[in-house]
Amino acid sequence: MDRAELARRWAAALNQVVYVSRSRDDIESGLGELLARLAACVRPGADLAPAVEIGQELVASGFAKAGCIRATIDVLGPGLSEVEGVSPAEVIPALATVAAGFTAATRDRLFSEQEDIRHALVRAKENVERDLQVSEARFQDVFATSAVGMLISDLGGGVARANEALEEMLGYRKGTLFRKRLDDLFHPDEADFLRERYAELLAGECDTVRERTQFLRADGDTAWVRVAVTLLRDRDGKPDHHVTMVEDISDLHLIEHRLSTQGTRDMLTGLANRQAFEGRLEESMGSTADVSLFHIGLDDFGVVNNGIGRHAGDQLLSAIAGRLAMIAEEHDGALARIGGDEFALLTPGRHDVAALATDINDALAEPTYVDGEGVAVTASIAVLRSPRAGTEPAELLRATDITLRRLKSSGRRQWSLVEAEDLAARDRFRLTASIPGAWESGELDLDFRPVVELETGTTVAWQALLYWDSPVHGRLDHDRCRELLRDTGLSVPVDQWALGVACERTAQFVERLYVELTDEQAADQDLVGTVRRAGGLERLDLGVPVSALADPQAEDNVSVLIDLGVRIVLTGFGQTPGDVACLEDHPVHAVRLGHRVIERIGTAPDPKSMFVRSVLELLPMVRESGRDVLVPGVDTAEQADWWRRAGADRAVGAHFGEPDSLENVVA
Repeated sequence: MDRAELARRWAAALNQVVYVSRSRDDIESGLGELLARLAACVRPGADLAPAVEIGQELVASGFAKAGCIRATIDVLGPGLSEVEGVSPAEVIPALATVAAGFTAATRDRLFSEQEDIRHALVRAKENVERDLQVSEARFQDVFATSAVGMLISDLGGGVARANEALEEMLGYRKGTLFRKRLDDLFHPDEADFLRERYAELLAGECDTVRERTQFLRADGDTAWVRVAVTLLRDRDGKPDHHVTMVEDISDLHLIEHRLSTQGTRDMLTGLANRQAFEGRLEESMGSTADVSLFHIGLDDFGVVNNGIGRHAGDQLLSAIAGRLAMIAEEHDGALARIGGDEFALLTPGRHDVAALATDINDALAEPTYVDGEGVAVTASIAVLRSPRAGTEPAELLRATDITLRRLKSSGRRQWSLVEAEDLAARDRFRLTASIPGAWESGELDLDFRPVVELETGTTVAWQALLYWDSPVHGRLDHDRCRELLRDTGLSVPVDQWALGVACERTAQFVERLYVELTDEQAADQDLVGTVRRAGGLERLDLGVPVSALADPQAEDNVSVLIDLGVRIVLTGFGQTPGDVACLEDHPVHAVRLGHRVIERIGTAPDPKSMFVRSVLELLPMVRESGRDVLVPGVDTAEQADWWRRAGADRAVGAHFGEPDSLENVVA
């Protein structure tokens, strides 16, 4: 279905409620324009103000009956979700705003009609002696034909006249309302308040009474109405009668109630939804009492949907919701469905978590029969006990979600308390989600640090390092940025950008530039093109991880780059036995020892250590093959002296200077 078809369905539904004297093509064209504007309002973060205007324009187009907004909700609720490819929850706010605009427009229309009728009544009374017959006829016509209910009552509350529209609205037989009193029409819950408002009008404390209230129908049912009350005065200007105009908004009230319910309830299970649960969770955070949060995720629920059908999945979810609701009631807890196959339970006090988790899975183990098939699932459960006061509900659910994912990756029907590493992972995920925007907004940049020859202390190259200067999270160094980029899929494009920027900035200042690649970039099919575009091939030392050479594409890249004159440094060297074989297979310029090698050697190497001895034997062998040895992480003069004596050629680390801007390190 497309928008044109949806507009046709909308027009057909509206025409069943009210007749508008325009051609079908004209109506469908107008509704199509409104639909296009409404579609923009269902996008995440969209401005809902145009939806108010759409509701107002519906009324202006003649679709002013309350049934029109009901028809609009019924057609566009599922229709917009299908046509625009959004969830029903994203459509609800836009339709609620259309209903608000519709309500405001019908209210203004009521007030406008009320003013016209009041002026007509006043003019009729003033001109009664001059043209009584004509004025009376005009008044009778307006009074009898108005679509809005009207009644005239004396100052004592007796009904003097009522039009047919009001009698039909409240379910009275024609011509019987004049026997009633106003009090007979008022709902008992509203009677005292309305009598006070009529008294205020009579006392001159206000010019008009306008209220949304409740009347009683003839059968005793409630009618939600909007009333506008004014005074009729005699020729001497004294109050004579009350004129009450009544609009039935019962349908609109029901729609508003339904929309309100949809905003806080899950439509399938009837449980509170995520938004409502977060509100309940926030309330509990303001209390000093202990609470426990259970995040329940169904295991392999997709098997039911894919194996039997989504109708089976829906029936199973409804059954599960009922069983969990019984457990929640038993523990005086609050239950919600917070995702497709996820539920949350908030209970007061501290519980035997293992026992409650077992109770939950035992309840889920009972089969639900769908199409003759007994269907059941298990659940993984993350538990957060006594959350820290003041924590945002969304943060708590993110922490439990991380624990839940960890549980599901290692099996089924498990439970676990939220642990410190899960909270740390939450912070990492927040950073990971933020780094693409940081790159787009220019928060990622490059620092440089010297690569020093150990024998002479001379700077022989400058290494480019990535950093993120975040206004929210502070400064994150090269290794942290690499870790975050690896989880986003941006590692290669950011590396391409960094290589180009480093070559451009150092072209006039630095004789040699050293840049280390990741495994992903080393195997990038466009690596050679990226290096060519960066320029300065003859002064570039490019670090390629030893581990990347297991990929044939990375091997091809290295061979081509060496032919182009780029000096290749094998990084992460010395951590696996196969590293030495790479020296025989590739004419690289140098090796950079792995960080784990440096950490294992430490600051005070033990000469009796087998590992230390093996490294001391490895370095001369590498140098005899014609390759230089680069050592990272050299932070002290003692380390620098030990590695120099061990046979290393170059080093980087805090001892030779911290990373800084190019201008500062060159100066």
